[in-house]
Amino acid sequence: MIPIKLEIEGLYSYKEKQSIDFTQLTGAGLFGIFGAVGSGKSSVLEAILLALYGNTERLASKGEKNSMVNLQSQAISINLEFKAGKNNQQLYKASYLAKRNPKKFEDIKPATHTFYEQQAGSWMPLEMGAEQILGMKMSHFRQTVIIPQGKFREFIEQKPKDRADMMKELFGLERFDLADRTRRLLSAEREKKTILNTKLEGLETYTKEALKQSLEHQQSLSEQKENQSKLVDQKEQELRKAQSIKEKAEQLKLLLVQWQSLEEKIPVFQQKREHLEQYQKALTYLKPILEQIKEQETEEEKYKVSVVDCERFQSTFEKEIEQKEARYNKLYHEYRKKGEREARIRDLLQIKDLNQLDLEKQSLQEELHRLTKNSQEFQSKKTEMEKAIQEQEQKLEKLKVPSMEEISKMEAALVEMRQNASHLQSLERQVNSLEENLALSEKEVQSLLTELQINHTDFGILLQESSSQLSLLEKEREKLLQQQGLFTYANQLQEGEACPLCGALDHPTPLSHNFDQEKLTENELQIQENKTKLEQYRQAQSKHEKLLIGQQNAQANKTEKLTEIQKLKERNQTLIQQFGALGLKDQEAIENRLVSAKHEIQTEKGLSLSLKKLQTNHRQFLTDAEKDLEKLQAVDHKAKTLDTKIETKLAEINYQDLLEKYQGASAQKIDEDISKVKTFLEELEVNLPRAQDALNEAKQKQTTNLTNLKNYQNRLEEVKGKLIKLKDELALSLESHAFKDATTVKQLLASQIDPKQLEEEIKEFDRQRDLCHGKIQELKADKAVAEFSLEYYEKVQSAYQTAKSKLLEVQESLSLLANKIAEIKVKLEEKDLLSKNLHEVEKRESNLNELNRMFQGSGFVKYVSNIYLKELVHTANLRFMKLSKNSLSLDVDESNTFWIIDHLNGGNRRLLKSLSGGQTFQASLCLALALAEKVKSLNRAEQSFFFLDEGFGALDKNALRTVFETLKSLRHENRIVGIISHVEELQQEIGVFAKVTLDAEKGSQVSYSY
Repeated sequence: MIPIKLEIEGLYSYKEKQSIDFTQLTGAGLFGIFGAVGSGKSSVLEAILLALYGNTERLASKGEKNSMVNLQSQAISINLEFKAGKNNQQLYKASYLAKRNPKKFEDIKPATHTFYEQQAGSWMPLEMGAEQILGMKMSHFRQTVIIPQGKFREFIEQKPKDRADMMKELFGLERFDLADRTRRLLSAEREKKTILNTKLEGLETYTKEALKQSLEHQQSLSEQKENQSKLVDQKEQELRKAQSIKEKAEQLKLLLVQWQSLEEKIPVFQQKREHLEQYQKALTYLKPILEQIKEQETEEEKYKVSVVDCERFQSTFEKEIEQKEARYNKLYHEYRKKGEREARIRDLLQIKDLNQLDLEKQSLQEELHRLTKNSQEFQSKKTEMEKAIQEQEQKLEKLKVPSMEEISKMEAALVEMRQNASHLQSLERQVNSLEENLALSEKEVQSLLTELQINHTDFGILLQESSSQLSLLEKEREKLLQQQGLFTYANQLQEGEACPLCGALDHPTPLSHNFDQEKLTENELQIQENKTKLEQYRQAQSKHEKLLIGQQNAQANKTEKLTEIQKLKERNQTLIQQFGALGLKDQEAIENRLVSAKHEIQTEKGLSLSLKKLQTNHRQFLTDAEKDLEKLQAVDHKAKTLDTKIETKLAEINYQDLLEKYQGASAQKIDEDISKVKTFLEELEVNLPRAQDALNEAKQKQTTNLTNLKNYQNRLEEVKGKLIKLKDELALSLESHAFKDATTVKQLLASQIDPKQLEEEIKEFDRQRDLCHGKIQELKADKAVAEFSLEYYEKVQSAYQTAKSKLLEVQESLSLLANKIAEIKVKLEEKDLLSKNLHEVEKRESNLNELNRMFQGSGFVKYVSNIYLKELVHTANLRFMKLSKNSLSLDVDESNTFWIIDHLNGGNRRLLKSLSGGQTFQASLCLALALAEKVKSLNRAEQSFFFLDEGFGALDKNALRTVFETLKSLRHENRIVGIISHVEELQQEIGVFAKVTLDAEKGSQVSYSY
């Protein structure tokens, strides 16, 4: 992650919006953010953490968020542009916005936290957060990229388990946690093994011997099937021959029955022939005459009805013409009065307008009365309002409100004093803890002296004395051992023989033959006691040195804390003294004065709003009064105009009876009456022409009816003459074709006979008789058919069925056996495959069992985590050895616990806690840089970013110079390092930096060195 631009507004002391451009800062490789204590420089890191993770180290996001917002701001607004992703090539933006509740100043609404990615020059919103973009949690981010104040030593002071978990999450070591996956694989293989064994148990009956027996049985059945098939073919031929004879015999029997049925139908068909002949005569000769008679009778009836209708309509038309002439005369009389009615309508409209004018006049008189009354009340109300405004202005002038500068100054001082008070409590607790540690350390020293029964701590003299005494005892032991060996040779000396040791023949003063063994034993006991004592002195010296270093560190920390406590108290006193002119002597007085000042400001706001409201109401009242006066004049003018209009309307009315009747009537009543008259006139305009048309139409119908009556009478006489001629012709035709009467002919024609169908039916009957007779003669000529026996046929059929059943049984057995053989073959193949699979599964199960024992618990992950941590310590030692001038290095044991290797004391290990404050800072810095370097390699980035706000005040000038040279060298490793400090030596060494200053009016302000 590489920051590009940071915008802060409303966070802690950042009252106004400040923008920090990191482009030139990061371009320098090493840059700083400097400023006095409390200026807001550490807030830069908190703003970055808020923008990325929505949380900060100093205050909790819930419950304490209201203290994060500047007291003169309504919201926190943070925007961070940064590069991330592979090789830091993609540009992102994080936005954090938290507003105050407008109804409750102390309440902060939930923050809006959003992320954007730049695509094609535009910011596109993202669903993922910082963890997905950067690939690390906040806890890891503040240990590897941005290290806030108070968190620098967190990684080095973590518990081994927490440190292992961090390595696991940061470097993705969960991929080495193979225990669960191994167990799942082992369980799956065991399940496969159980399934395979179960399947093999179900295939035990399928063997090669069973397959061989089935194949032999199949061959035997095949031979039986071939023999039986020949027999079935023979019996089938015999059956077909017998079946053919049987079918012919049955056919002969059916034909004889059919012939008998046809002979019985001969009389019926003879009758049908005669009936067909009579029908054809009637259809040909008599039907045309009957149809003409019927047609003329229909015409006769039609003309009779028409004559009767015309005679009846003659009287009806005479009455209708009389009625329509009377209606026409009445309508014509009313039409002559149309002009008078239209004139009365015009007068009614005038009366309607006159009534409306009277109503308007009445309304104007009421409005005129009201406006006159309002004008009289105006002056008294105006005086009251002006008096209220004057009183409110006097109250506002008497109120003395403190300036916003004074309030802001008090708020800033109180915030700092509260922070200082909290810091003082923390420092006092730390001092008390250090004093307890010093007392405890002194007790341990005294206990150590008592245990060793000594009265001083100069272990060098004790070790020297003990070593000298041990040296003397060891020399004495060597001498005794030599004597013991010589005594052995002395016992072997013989008079006149050469010495076995030196070869001499003469020993004038030989040693005594009795060696003092007790003296040697006592010497060895003294040596052992002296060694034990010497080791006790060495261990005590080491323990005393550790206690002494701890005392020195504790005393130095105590002095530092006491100095800081004094500075904080002096700072609080300075803050209080700046309000001496106001008579404020302590923090409580300042707080009371601030509350009072805020109350006075609120009172002033209330009075100002009240005065503004009164003035607004007064202006509105004057405006309304002026409008009422204008309305009064307009209404008076309108009333006079109405009087003139009313007089004009009265002069235009001609019918006084209408004026007397409708004056004062409602407009609706007048409109209804006018509508009725207009409707009558409109209907009259339509009905008069219609009445005239109806009268003319009636007269025309009367003329037409008389003409039709004469025509229908003439046609009726013509039809009667034609009927007489046709009836005479019918009588002659009946007599010539031997028909009894016309009714018989009509019945015959009404029978609905189809001549063609009946003729075809008779022909078909004759054809069937001839065909049936020919087939009977043919079948009787066949001797086998004539001598057919049903018993013989059934015997042949039974023999065929028996042979066929036996063949089917053999075929079915053969089919079942073939299926069985195929099944055995498939099962044997399946059995072989299952056996092979079982062998593979058992082999894999054995391997997985071995892996399961290896990966039991998290041992493998811990092992890999320890490798990563050792590699991290190795990288850190490359710098730590230089910073400590090759005197110290870091080490880590198998339980992930950090140790210090002291190269000035034989390379012995000692606890990490034994380091001084400056040495701990150096070790933490080296580890943090190494961790950041590993994260850089994880992200495959050419550049990495590291921001530090911690610890430079604990270093002396030489150590500070060494650390600074180390940080400068990082530029050659393509690393970007930012530091936050108030140490002046660093400000002099770093050329590119941003400076944060605290302005009483504007809050924290950011400037640059370039």
